[in-house]
This record gives sequence, structure tokens and C-alpha cells, in this order.
Amino acid sequence: MRNWRVVIFSIIAIICMILVFTIDWLFIIPAVILVILSQRELTKRKNGK
Repeated sequence: MRNWRVVIFSIIAIICMILVFTIDWLFIIPAVILVILSQRELTKRKNGK
């Protein structure tokens, strides 16, 4: 089963990481937040089942 919320978070985090290297280092902040949210979503799913 695929968790679409985690997939979307991951894609946005990858885009933020690209922006870190091309534009400004401050784009790392939303990338880290999205990684944490994805991890919480995955552990919530795992513990919920």
C-alpha cells in the first residue's frame, strides 16, 4: 500500500533540497520539517496497524 501523503512530502522535500543548492541555504528548513512529518506519518501508520 502506498501512502500518498508521504510521497507528496518527499517530492516537496526533494524540490527544497534542489533549491538549497541552487538558490539559498534557507530552503533546508522546510525540507527538514517535511522529512520529520513523513517520518511521523510512517511511524503512525506502522504503530496503528
